[in-house]
Amino acid sequence: MSLGIEVDAMRVLFAVSPGLAHLYPSSGLAWAFRVAGHDVAVATSGVSTAAAAQAGFAVREVSPGADFAAVFRRSGSAEEKARAMRELGLAVAENPQTPDTILEKFARVSDLMLEGTLRFAEAWQPDLIVYSRLQGAALVTARALGVPAVDHGFSFLREGTLPERYLPHLTSLYERVGVPAELPSITSLYFAPEHMMHGEGEGWSMRAVPFQGGGTLPDWMAEPKNRPRVCVTLGTTVPRVSGVGSLESVLGAAAGIDAEFVLALGDDPDLETLGTLPDNVRLVGWTPLSTLLTTCDAIIHHGGAGTTLAALHAAVPQLAMPHGADNWINAAMLERCGLGLNREPGDVDAALLKSLLHDEGLRASVQDGARALAADPGPDQMVPRLLALAGK
Repeated sequence: MSLGIEVDAMRVLFAVSPGLAHLYPSSGLAWAFRVAGHDVAVATSGVSTAAAAQAGFAVREVSPGADFAAVFRRSGSAEEKARAMRELGLAVAENPQTPDTILEKFARVSDLMLEGTLRFAEAWQPDLIVYSRLQGAALVTARALGVPAVDHGFSFLREGTLPERYLPHLTSLYERVGVPAELPSITSLYFAPEHMMHGEGEGWSMRAVPFQGGGTLPDWMAEPKNRPRVCVTLGTTVPRVSGVGSLESVLGAAAGIDAEFVLALGDDPDLETLGTLPDNVRLVGWTPLSTLLTTCDAIIHHGGAGTTLAALHAAVPQLAMPHGADNWINAAMLERCGLGLNREPGDVDAALLKSLLHDEGLRASVQDGARALAADPGPDQMVPRLLALAGK
């Protein structure tokens, strides 16, 4: 028996650069399209291929065997890599836009992904392409197919001129596949309320859904905690590039605090520089951050956009210790909006940690911030607006 429901299903291609920080922010919107009855496929490569499949999406690996690590590989010691990361991040904070060096690197990434993305799109014929910022293969493909593109942001930085700045770096890609070197129609989505964003640019604000992949929760997360809990993380990039030595002062101060500190650094981190961990520090492997944060009273992190957003949703006070990329912009936003503290790693002491845990004014301000975040339209409410872009 028919219920009389008709769904004009649209095909939406999510074109995503390799890297979990590029894939996970768009997962909420991808699922919103699926729940609304539309067809979704992900075109990506590298670690994002398996991650997209594990998240439940149909995924096409567009450049199997490509060595993306070579594009970003840095030489030198951990200290030299940390210094280079810091200098680049400070430059972004001083001039809030993606540096040309990063545009050049992601143009090389896009070059490796171009043919596979374009061939799949020509076969599948999407009505709309949602792309992670800096995925240049998506821009070429959208222009080739004549379909609108949606720039799904994954930071608190607006860059209205970014597509125009990026286009010259992509000219050779357009030429190689015989497509005019022109931008498609682009709509930008920002993943936080206007007052939390930094920089200039037109776009739509959307309440992004934090997601860090699935995982089995450990026994201790299924038991009531008997004292405050603080998550400590450096994301996925910092430990791999420059190590975890910046946590030395944090762990030293943590030893004198009546709280449990959960050290979430992924699987098999190199902790040699930290020595013996204090008794109140629990080391864990990969754990879904958003769920972990529902059991925490605060978080200490590197200032990454995804981590910052997850903590905002969980309404926990944050201590950001910037390391690179857009970390200083995010950390400054936390202080500006009353959502947390911004400190250098060497400035962390027991008094600061006590303030993070017990400052009632900070905690109330964080609750207000979480309510403001929740007031933004969610991915489900954005789907009709995005359908309209494709004339649906």
